[in-house]
Amino acid sequence: MKKPTCLILTGIGVLLVVVVLIITVPWFMNAFEEVKQMSEIEGIYKSALRQFANKPLINDQKLLLNRLIEIAGETSDSESGENLEMVLSSSPYLSYINTLAADQTYQDYTTYLAAMPTAKHREAVKSRLMNLIGAEAEPEQLEIWTDYYYIMRDWSRTGKSIVTDRKEFDELLQTHLVNPLMENTGLGGVTSNIVKMGLISSFIIEDNEVFHYAWYSRVQSYGFQEGYLRCAIATPVEFALMRSFFADAAAFEKWLSEPFHKEEEPAEVEEQQQ
Repeated sequence: MKKPTCLILTGIGVLLVVVVLIITVPWFMNAFEEVKQMSEIEGIYKSALRQFANKPLINDQKLLLNRLIEIAGETSDSESGENLEMVLSSSPYLSYINTLAADQTYQDYTTYLAAMPTAKHREAVKSRLMNLIGAEAEPEQLEIWTDYYYIMRDWSRTGKSIVTDRKEFDELLQTHLVNPLMENTGLGGVTSNIVKMGLISSFIIEDNEVFHYAWYSRVQSYGFQEGYLRCAIATPVEFALMRSFFADAAAFEKWLSEPFHKEEEPAEVEEQQQ
Protein backbone atom coordinates (compact mmCIF):
# COMPACT_ATOMS: atom_id res chain seq x y z
CA MET A 1 0.00 0.00 0.00
CA LYS A 2 1.33 3.43 -0.94
CA LYS A 3 2.29 5.67 1.99
CA PRO A 4 -0.24 8.48 1.23
CA THR A 5 -3.10 5.94 1.09
CA CYS A 6 -1.96 4.39 4.36
CA LEU A 7 -1.86 7.79 6.02
CA ILE A 8 -5.35 8.62 4.74
CA LEU A 9 -6.76 5.35 6.09
CA THR A 10 -4.98 5.87 9.39
CA GLY A 11 -6.37 9.38 9.58
CA ILE A 12 -9.88 8.11 8.92
CA GLY A 13 -9.42 5.48 11.61
CA VAL A 14 -8.27 8.08 14.13
CA LEU A 15 -11.16 10.33 13.15
CA LEU A 16 -13.65 7.52 13.74
CA VAL A 17 -12.13 6.82 17.15
CA VAL A 18 -12.40 10.49 18.05
CA VAL A 19 -16.03 10.63 16.89
CA VAL A 20 -16.90 7.52 18.91
CA LEU A 21 -15.20 9.01 21.97
CA ILE A 22 -17.04 12.31 21.52
CA ILE A 23 -20.34 10.44 21.34
CA THR A 24 -19.79 7.74 24.00
CA VAL A 25 -17.66 9.42 26.66
CA PRO A 26 -20.36 11.95 27.64
CA TRP A 27 -22.91 9.11 27.73
CA PHE A 28 -20.69 7.01 30.00
CA MET A 29 -19.96 10.03 32.18
CA ASN A 30 -23.65 10.80 32.49
CA ALA A 31 -24.40 7.14 33.23
CA PHE A 32 -21.65 7.09 35.88
CA GLU A 33 -23.05 10.23 37.52
CA GLU A 34 -26.55 8.74 37.46
CA VAL A 35 -25.33 5.53 39.09
CA LYS A 36 -23.53 7.56 41.74
CA GLN A 37 -26.61 9.67 42.49
CA MET A 38 -28.89 6.62 42.55
CA SER A 39 -26.50 4.85 44.91
CA GLU A 40 -26.83 7.72 47.37
CA ILE A 41 -30.62 7.70 46.99
CA GLU A 42 -30.67 3.92 47.54
CA GLY A 43 -28.88 4.33 50.86
CA ILE A 44 -31.53 6.75 52.09
CA TYR A 45 -34.35 4.61 50.63
CA LYS A 46 -33.20 1.36 52.27
CA SER A 47 -32.44 3.02 55.59
CA ALA A 48 -35.99 4.44 55.77
CA LEU A 49 -37.49 1.10 54.70
CA ARG A 50 -35.51 -0.82 57.34
CA GLN A 51 -36.62 1.59 60.05
CA PHE A 52 -40.22 1.14 58.96
CA ALA A 53 -39.98 -2.67 58.78
CA ASN A 54 -38.28 -2.97 62.17
CA LYS A 55 -40.19 -0.34 64.12
CA PRO A 56 -41.05 -1.51 67.64
CA LEU A 57 -44.63 -1.86 68.79
CA ILE A 58 -46.14 1.08 70.62
CA ASN A 59 -48.26 0.60 73.76
CA ASP A 60 -51.62 0.27 71.98
CA GLN A 61 -50.13 -2.30 69.62
CA LYS A 62 -48.73 -4.28 72.56
CA LEU A 63 -52.18 -4.37 74.11
CA LEU A 64 -53.57 -5.67 70.82
CA LEU A 65 -50.81 -8.28 70.72
CA ASN A 66 -51.70 -9.53 74.19
CA ARG A 67 -55.36 -9.79 73.19
CA LEU A 68 -54.53 -11.72 70.01
CA ILE A 69 -52.30 -14.09 71.96
CA GLU A 70 -55.23 -14.76 74.29
CA ILE A 71 -57.48 -15.48 71.31
CA ALA A 72 -54.80 -17.73 69.80
CA GLY A 73 -54.64 -19.62 73.07
CA GLU A 74 -58.32 -20.44 72.69
CA THR A 75 -57.70 -21.88 69.21
CA SER A 76 -56.47 -25.43 68.77
CA ASP A 77 -53.14 -25.80 66.97
CA SER A 78 -52.77 -22.02 66.92
CA GLU A 79 -49.11 -22.29 65.90
CA SER A 80 -50.06 -22.88 62.25
CA GLY A 81 -50.34 -20.00 59.79
CA GLU A 82 -53.86 -21.07 58.83
CA ASN A 83 -55.13 -20.86 62.41
CA LEU A 84 -53.31 -17.59 63.01
CA GLU A 85 -55.16 -16.14 60.03
CA MET A 86 -58.35 -17.06 61.90
CA VAL A 87 -56.99 -15.02 64.81
CA LEU A 88 -56.42 -12.10 62.44
CA SER A 89 -60.09 -12.40 61.43
CA SER A 90 -61.08 -11.69 65.02
CA SER A 91 -62.80 -8.44 65.96
CA PRO A 92 -59.78 -6.77 67.65
CA TYR A 93 -57.50 -7.16 64.63
CA LEU A 94 -60.19 -6.28 62.08
CA SER A 95 -60.96 -3.10 64.02
CA TYR A 96 -57.24 -2.31 63.93
CA ILE A 97 -56.83 -2.69 60.15
CA ASN A 98 -60.17 -1.02 59.42
CA THR A 99 -59.02 2.01 61.38
CA LEU A 100 -55.82 2.12 59.31
CA ALA A 101 -57.76 1.61 56.07
CA ALA A 102 -59.84 4.76 56.66
CA ASP A 103 -62.76 4.57 54.16
CA GLN A 104 -62.58 0.80 53.61
CA THR A 105 -63.76 -1.93 55.99
CA TYR A 106 -63.08 -5.67 55.87
CA GLN A 107 -65.29 -8.45 57.22
CA ASP A 108 -62.48 -10.97 57.63
CA TYR A 109 -58.77 -11.39 56.93
CA THR A 110 -59.39 -13.30 53.70
CA THR A 111 -61.21 -10.27 52.28
CA TYR A 112 -58.30 -8.07 53.37
CA LEU A 113 -55.82 -10.30 51.53
CA ALA A 114 -57.99 -10.29 48.40
CA ALA A 115 -57.91 -6.46 48.40
CA MET A 116 -54.12 -6.36 48.09
CA PRO A 117 -52.65 -4.11 46.96
CA THR A 118 -54.98 -1.55 48.46
CA ALA A 119 -55.35 1.96 47.03
CA LYS A 120 -53.62 3.29 50.13
CA HIS A 121 -50.63 1.01 49.58
CA ARG A 122 -50.42 2.02 45.92
CA GLU A 123 -50.19 5.64 47.04
CA ALA A 124 -47.40 4.74 49.46
CA VAL A 125 -45.56 2.90 46.68
CA LYS A 126 -45.95 5.86 44.33
CA SER A 127 -44.37 8.06 46.98
CA ARG A 128 -41.44 5.64 47.30
CA LEU A 129 -41.00 5.47 43.53
CA MET A 130 -41.17 9.24 43.09
CA ASN A 131 -38.12 9.54 45.34
CA LEU A 132 -36.30 7.11 43.03
CA ILE A 133 -37.59 8.11 39.59
CA GLY A 134 -37.68 11.84 40.15
CA ALA A 135 -40.33 14.53 39.91
CA GLU A 136 -40.28 14.40 36.09
CA ALA A 137 -42.42 11.24 36.00
CA GLU A 138 -45.89 11.85 34.55
CA PRO A 139 -48.93 10.32 36.32
CA GLU A 140 -49.40 7.73 33.54
CA GLN A 141 -45.75 6.72 33.78
CA LEU A 142 -45.96 6.47 37.55
CA GLU A 143 -48.91 4.10 37.21
CA ILE A 144 -46.81 1.88 34.90
CA TRP A 145 -43.96 1.91 37.41
CA THR A 146 -46.35 1.06 40.24
CA ASP A 147 -47.80 -1.93 38.38
CA TYR A 148 -44.24 -3.05 37.64
CA TYR A 149 -43.32 -2.66 41.32
CA TYR A 150 -45.90 -5.26 42.40
CA ILE A 151 -44.90 -7.64 39.61
CA MET A 152 -41.28 -7.45 40.75
CA ARG A 153 -42.21 -7.90 44.40
CA ASP A 154 -44.15 -11.06 43.54
CA TRP A 155 -41.43 -12.36 41.21
CA SER A 156 -38.55 -11.86 43.63
CA ARG A 157 -40.25 -13.03 46.84
CA THR A 158 -38.43 -16.38 46.81
CA GLY A 159 -34.98 -14.88 46.33
CA LYS A 160 -34.84 -14.49 42.55
CA SER A 161 -32.46 -11.77 41.42
CA ILE A 162 -31.31 -9.83 38.37
CA VAL A 163 -27.98 -11.67 38.41
CA THR A 164 -29.07 -15.29 38.87
CA ASP A 165 -32.32 -15.10 36.89
CA ARG A 166 -31.32 -12.65 34.17
CA LYS A 167 -33.45 -14.06 31.36
CA GLU A 168 -36.65 -14.00 33.42
CA PHE A 169 -35.86 -10.51 34.65
CA ASP A 170 -35.18 -9.18 31.15
CA GLU A 171 -38.52 -10.54 29.93
CA LEU A 172 -40.39 -8.95 32.84
CA LEU A 173 -38.58 -5.66 32.38
CA GLN A 174 -39.33 -5.57 28.66
CA THR A 175 -42.95 -6.69 28.94
CA HIS A 176 -44.10 -4.77 31.99
CA LEU A 177 -41.95 -1.64 32.00
CA VAL A 178 -40.07 -0.89 28.78
CA ASN A 179 -42.90 -1.65 26.35
CA PRO A 180 -45.60 0.24 28.30
CA LEU A 181 -43.29 3.22 28.81
CA MET A 182 -42.38 3.26 25.11
CA GLU A 183 -46.07 3.40 24.25
CA ASN A 184 -46.42 6.30 26.66
CA THR A 185 -43.24 8.32 26.08
CA GLY A 186 -41.61 6.96 22.92
CA LEU A 187 -38.19 5.41 22.41
CA GLY A 188 -36.27 8.51 23.45
CA GLY A 189 -37.89 8.67 26.87
CA VAL A 190 -37.00 5.04 27.52
CA THR A 191 -33.40 5.00 26.28
CA SER A 192 -32.51 8.07 28.33
CA ASN A 193 -33.63 6.27 31.50
CA ILE A 194 -32.40 2.74 30.81
CA VAL A 195 -29.71 2.88 33.52
CA LYS A 196 -32.23 4.15 36.05
CA MET A 197 -34.64 1.33 35.16
CA GLY A 198 -32.10 -1.33 36.03
CA LEU A 199 -31.07 0.34 39.27
CA ILE A 200 -34.61 0.92 40.49
CA SER A 201 -35.49 -2.70 39.63
CA SER A 202 -32.73 -3.88 41.97
CA PHE A 203 -34.04 -1.58 44.72
CA ILE A 204 -37.55 -3.01 44.33
CA ILE A 205 -36.26 -6.56 44.58
CA GLU A 206 -34.46 -5.68 47.81
CA ASP A 207 -37.77 -4.61 49.41
CA ASN A 208 -38.72 -8.26 49.89
CA GLU A 209 -35.39 -8.96 51.55
CA VAL A 210 -35.77 -6.01 53.95
CA PHE A 211 -39.26 -7.06 55.08
CA HIS A 212 -38.41 -10.75 55.24
CA TYR A 213 -35.38 -10.05 57.41
CA ALA A 214 -37.48 -8.02 59.88
CA TRP A 215 -40.27 -10.62 60.04
CA TYR A 216 -37.94 -13.62 60.15
CA SER A 217 -36.06 -11.97 63.03
CA ARG A 218 -39.28 -11.56 65.00
CA VAL A 219 -40.34 -15.15 64.38
CA GLN A 220 -36.92 -16.40 65.50
CA SER A 221 -36.83 -14.14 68.55
CA TYR A 222 -40.38 -14.64 69.85
CA GLY A 223 -41.42 -18.00 68.45
CA PHE A 224 -43.66 -18.47 65.44
CA GLN A 225 -47.01 -17.59 67.01
CA GLU A 226 -46.03 -14.37 68.78
CA GLY A 227 -43.53 -13.38 66.09
CA TYR A 228 -46.18 -13.81 63.40
CA LEU A 229 -48.69 -11.69 65.31
CA ARG A 230 -46.08 -9.01 65.96
CA CYS A 231 -45.37 -8.82 62.22
CA ALA A 232 -49.08 -8.55 61.40
CA ILE A 233 -49.44 -5.70 63.91
CA ALA A 234 -46.22 -3.77 63.19
CA THR A 235 -46.58 -3.66 59.39
CA PRO A 236 -50.12 -4.90 58.64
CA VAL A 237 -50.40 -3.80 55.00
CA GLU A 238 -46.95 -5.01 53.91
CA PHE A 239 -47.50 -8.27 55.77
CA ALA A 240 -50.84 -8.86 54.05
CA LEU A 241 -49.42 -7.85 50.67
CA MET A 242 -46.68 -10.46 50.92
CA ARG A 243 -49.12 -13.10 52.15
CA SER A 244 -51.32 -12.36 49.10
CA PHE A 245 -48.50 -13.48 46.81
CA PHE A 246 -48.67 -17.04 48.19
CA ALA A 247 -51.24 -19.69 47.31
CA ASP A 248 -52.00 -20.63 50.91
CA ALA A 249 -51.08 -20.02 54.53
CA ALA A 250 -48.75 -23.04 54.66
CA ALA A 251 -46.57 -21.75 51.81
CA PHE A 252 -46.34 -18.33 53.46
CA GLU A 253 -45.53 -19.89 56.84
CA LYS A 254 -42.67 -21.86 55.26
CA TRP A 255 -41.31 -18.70 53.57
CA LEU A 256 -41.57 -16.75 56.81
CA SER A 257 -39.79 -19.44 58.85
CA GLU A 258 -36.75 -19.89 56.61
CA PRO A 259 -33.81 -17.56 55.85
CA PHE A 260 -34.21 -15.53 52.68
CA HIS A 261 -30.59 -16.41 51.97
CA LYS A 262 -28.72 -19.34 53.48
CA GLU A 263 -26.28 -17.08 55.30
CA GLU A 264 -29.04 -14.94 56.82
CA GLU A 265 -29.16 -14.77 60.60
CA PRO A 266 -31.91 -13.06 62.58
CA ALA A 267 -31.09 -9.65 63.98
CA GLU A 268 -31.93 -8.65 67.52
CA VAL A 269 -35.26 -6.86 67.38
CA GLU A 270 -35.78 -3.67 69.33
CA GLU A 271 -39.16 -4.66 70.80
CA GLN A 272 -39.25 -5.81 74.39
CA GLN A 273 -41.16 -9.03 74.92
CA GLN A 274 -44.20 -8.51 77.11
